[in-house]
Amino acid sequence: MSSINRPLAGPVLAFDLAEQIAALRSEEPYQRSGRAGRTLAKSGRFRLVLTAMSTGNEIGTHQADSPMTLQVVQGALTFRSSGQEYTMTAGQVLFFGPGEAHDIRATEDSALLLTLSAVGDDYRPEESANS
Repeated sequence: MSSINRPLAGPVLAFDLAEQIAALRSEEPYQRSGRAGRTLAKSGRFRLVLTAMSTGNEIGTHQADSPMTLQVVQGALTFRSSGQEYTMTAGQVLFFGPGEAHDIRATEDSALLLTLSAVGDDYRPEESANS
């Protein structure tokens, strides 16, 4: 049974990101591992996920099933993909496509917002190129 007692979908959802980040940092998972995340919204294929990370915390290499954006809300982090390393700070956004192997490391206490728009094979880059 899910412990979520807040709406994840609706015609309009508003979030105070500073308040959400403070709540994540006060939770046991963050205290234990230096990382905690929360899905703020989901509707169909869309997901909006907020993650707080302490300095030095790393999300290991994994594959994305869909195109995503990663927006740094607070702090700074490095993002590694396909042999490239990107240094990102608050206010910057990175787009990456499905299948990209990547890892993320917080270089200071940070928070990031991930936006996922599709799952699996419903993303067809050849169709978007022709639009």
